Amino acid sequence: MQKLIFPELDGQKTVAVAVSGGADSMALAHMLARTHNVLALTVDHGLRADSADEAKQVASWLEKWPRTQHRILAWRGKKPKTGIMEAAREARYALLAKACKDAGIAYLALAHHADDQAETFFMRLSHGSGLDGLAGMKRVQPYARNLALYRPLLGHSHADLVAYCKANKIKWVEDPSNANTRFTRPRLRKALADEGLDAKRLAKTLARLERAANALGDIAASVQTQATLATKKAETLYDYSVLAAQPFEVFLRVLRKTLEGMGKGGYGPRLERLEELAAGLYTAKKRTKATLAGCIMDADPKRNTLKISREAV
Repeated sequence: MQKLIFPELDGQKTVAVAVSGGADSMALAHMLARTHNVLALTVDHGLRADSADEAKQVASWLEKWPRTQHRILAWRGKKPKTGIMEAAREARYALLAKACKDAGIAYLALAHHADDQAETFFMRLSHGSGLDGLAGMKRVQPYARNLALYRPLLGHSHADLVAYCKANKIKWVEDPSNANTRFTRPRLRKALADEGLDAKRLAKTLARLERAANALGDIAASVQTQATLATKKAETLYDYSVLAAQPFEVFLRVLRKTLEGMGKGGYGPRLERLEELAAGLYTAKKRTKATLAGCIMDADPKRNTLKISREAV
């Protein structure tokens, strides 16, 4: 691999890196430590008997590197019996985000690569995701207030990163769950390998999907500005005729963006449910209401308004 540059990190004195101890994250931490101070964060999920020792092993390696500090973050409390991978992911990101907030760090670097991107595409495809979901993970993604997720390795494969570790004599650990076909990602990983699907070739398709998604997003943002009649903290009033004159996809995006900004927790609804309710609002001939994501959507064609407001607690 050629030496990577990280233009998005210009002006950042310290960057956080999520380091599991695998080859991918060890390679990323090593690359970043060449140009920045690094706060390496390892989450001990406590799901395997040797996970604590493994985290300490990773710490012993990283603490010898220049410009690198290391912290172990433990997932404490009762673990669920079902959906363990999803719960572990949520806990991991919560711990990482809090550590970044406490340290005043604006970027959390993640070692997702081209193979991860391919797996994500097919997982989302199987779940019926829309265009934005199929476009895959973004290089820079706002995550929480004053924190962005940073994925500079999306153009490189796992094999590239293993080769980098070997060339630079970097030690790493193998996570046995990565090969456990009880879980969706390892099962999908094996299927893609068996079919000989090339992650880097798929990356071109994902780039095209992202380009289309970004274009639609820009159009929707412009329409949203044009249609806005009034806005308050818990309420936005739109010109209904302006929104209803747009293609349904643009109408849908304006609704979703509004709900994301106004709903509980800053998250929007599932696309499938939003599509169902938005269809009735889009073609309404009389006053039509729908409730979703902690918000009320009220379309009134006679008054030519569409009001979206947060539900009263």
